[in-house]
Amino acid sequence: MKLDKFSQMNSIKRFHWDIVLKLLQYEASTNVADNKGYFPIHLAAWKGDVEIVKILIHHGPSHSRVNEQNNENETALHCAAQYGHSEVVAVLLEELTDPTIRNSKLETPLDLAALYGRLRVVKMIISAHPNLMSCNTRKHTPLHLAARNGHKAVVQVLLEAGMDVSCQTEKGSALHEAALFGKVDVVRVLLETGIDANIKDSLGRTVLDILKEHPSQKSLQIATLLQGSFYTGQL
Repeated sequence: MKLDKFSQMNSIKRFHWDIVLKLLQYEASTNVADNKGYFPIHLAAWKGDVEIVKILIHHGPSHSRVNEQNNENETALHCAAQYGHSEVVAVLLEELTDPTIRNSKLETPLDLAALYGRLRVVKMIISAHPNLMSCNTRKHTPLHLAARNGHKAVVQVLLEAGMDVSCQTEKGSALHEAALFGKVDVVRVLLETGIDANIKDSLGRTVLDILKEHPSQKSLQIATLLQGSFYTGQL
C-alpha cells in the first residue's frame, strides 16, 4: 500500500492517532517534511498531542529523529515549549531532545517558554538543564524575554533557580527591558532581588535615562520605584 506524504501530514494535523498508527503499520516514514520543513513530530508537538508524539517516536519502520529542525531551525521541543504543551515537553526531554539547539532567531526552547510565559514548561526545562540559564549570549536570555513581556512568575522562577539578575545583553539588563516595556511588577521583583538600580547598558545609559526618552504614566511609576530604591537600598 503506497502512502503519499500529504496523507501522513494531514493525519497529524487532524489528531487522527489511529490513522497515524495505521499509516506506520504500512511503513509510512516518520522522517519526511512538508514545504516548511515540518516533520510529523513537529506538527504533533505543535498541536500538543502527546500520544501521537509517543507513537511517532516508538512505532513504525523509522523512528522520528527528535532533533530534526524545520526551515526556521526549530525542533519539536521548540514547538511544544512555546505553546506550553508540558506533557509533550516531558516526553521529548525523556527522549533526550537537545534543549540547547537555537532556532533562526537564536532562541532555545527555554527562551520561547519564557517569552510566552509558559511557567510549567520553564520549570521543567531548567530542572532538567540548569545550564541553559547561563548568560553566554549577547542576543537575549530567558530572563530578559520574560521581563520585557511582564511574566512576573517566570522571572521569579528563573531568579530563584539562580539566574544572574545583572546579566547583560546588547539591550542592557532585564531591568532595562522591563522598564522600557512598562512592566512595573517585574521591575519591582528585579529591584527586590537586588539588581543595581543604576545599572548601565552598553551605551552607558541607566534605566532612568531610557525612561526619560519614553515618557508615560508607567514610566513615571517605574521612575518612582527606582528613585525609592536609591534612598532605601531596597523596596
